[in-house]
Amino acid sequence: MSDSLIALLIALADDELILGHRHSEWTGFAPYIEEDVAFSSIAQDEIGHAAALYTRVGALNGDDPDRLGLGRNRSEYRHAVICERSNKDWAYTLARHWLYDTADSLRLEALEATADAELSALVVKMRREERYHLLHADAWMKRVAEGPVEGRTFLIDALHDAFAESLGLFEPIELEEEAIKEGWLPVPSDELRSRFMQSAGTALDSLGLPTDIPSKLDERAEFVASSSGDLIASDGSQPVDDQPHGLGGRRGHHTDEFDSLWEDLTHTYREVPGASW
Repeated sequence: MSDSLIALLIALADDELILGHRHSEWTGFAPYIEEDVAFSSIAQDEIGHAAALYTRVGALNGDDPDRLGLGRNRSEYRHAVICERSNKDWAYTLARHWLYDTADSLRLEALEATADAELSALVVKMRREERYHLLHADAWMKRVAEGPVEGRTFLIDALHDAFAESLGLFEPIELEEEAIKEGWLPVPSDELRSRFMQSAGTALDSLGLPTDIPSKLDERAEFVASSSGDLIASDGSQPVDDQPHGLGGRRGHHTDEFDSLWEDLTHTYREVPGASW
């Protein structure tokens, strides 16, 4: 059993589970009936990926996948903070959807080369499904970017709001140095972050959207250890609430917005022992 591999799997699974839960909240409320179906399907995929990743953890350490997904305390979750943020409006949800799936595409591409054969095989399957998530997000970005000025303005504001916190997806996982050394994580988080910034900037430029968002953030996107051992941005920003980088999630620091989500997510498991999903 490798603790660093487990840490990697948990971080990946928690991202998928929590964002999947947020996506599912659009069911019945999306602006078009087609999007009710689309976001429900995407949410189902994300939660299914989380279940598969938790199952891999269980195979390594004997833990129960249901407990991992639904039975942990709030501070035990290791998802990036952006995943737990409330949906706000359609523009923010779209911006986060696009940023997450752009980041996830790069992350999964790198993970195909992981030294864990089981994870590599799972990543191949996940990439086939995640490809459609990014196509969906790309189509909406193009639709809004080329549409009426009002919608375009909302999208630009949402990107400014969400882009900084999307960098938290590349906050180093716990035991990252060990995971890199053992080959579980083929590409370090900081290198993946750089690839993401370049990819996102190129995509925004092609859509005629402001490209200064990632370039302005890039100078402040380094992560360093504080005296307490927690990660902070190199400009001195602290984790979570009201901070520009949404850091802390990989260390179990979450915002107040996660409280109600956690209550809903874990309610049945806590109230009905033995329940499964």
